[in-house]
Amino acid sequence: MTEYAMYKGDHFIDLGTIAYLANKYHKTEKLIKYLALPSVHKKSHGNMLLVYKIK
Repeated sequence: MTEYAMYKGDHFIDLGTIAYLANKYHKTEKLIKYLALPSVHKKSHGNMLLVYKIK
């Protein structure tokens, strides 16, 4: 099971699977997967919500 860490800017929000994060924070799984893309991380700014895959 792959886990993801959710951050808003430098502030840690939560840790869990895509389904868990989507359900808990009322987002779609598609959005959580999008926020985990390296290309999104590169163009992020300030206080943007981002998700990182934990290896």
